[in-house]
Amino acid sequence: MQSLVIMNPANDDLWEFSLTLYAEPGVAASCLSLQNQHGFDVNLVLFCLWYGFRHGVLTEDLLKTALDTADRWRETVVQPLRSLRTRLKRDLVESAYASSPEISALREKIKTAELDAERIQQQELEKLIVTANKMSPVARGERSARTNLDALAASRGAGADTAVDGHFDSLVRKANSRFAD
Repeated sequence: MQSLVIMNPANDDLWEFSLTLYAEPGVAASCLSLQNQHGFDVNLVLFCLWYGFRHGVLTEDLLKTALDTADRWRETVVQPLRSLRTRLKRDLVESAYASSPEISALREKIKTAELDAERIQQQELEKLIVTANKMSPVARGERSARTNLDALAASRGAGADTAVDGHFDSLVRKANSRFAD
């Protein structure tokens, strides 16, 4: 995720949770490290945290559906926009066009489109729980969020990785300080 802007989404609890958490010191750096160095989808990480604090532990089926939903959208929409934005940034730095205000403005439009795509991805993830969350009350909070993140890591084959664990621990602590009941 880049710097976040509120966009009045239809389903906005996940988005608002993400905006609030992402603004906390160190959260953006952890999320971007998880994305860039470890291959995690930041929206899935935020979804796992949000679900843990709002609803409890993700079921295996719900996590699989969330993974499928996020993977499809990321591959089709978010990643092409991100690739174009980062390539354009790199090309601007390395080319004679670096001072072109039109190219810089175009890059900002692409960045805004990428952020819109991430917001839509979160809306789609949030929609998944409308029918899935008709169960009896479960424990919510720090432990559930960490369980969800561990399940996400396991689904991605990122077993015992101390760097990933450190980022997860940091994110769970930050979320707990903002969202614990």
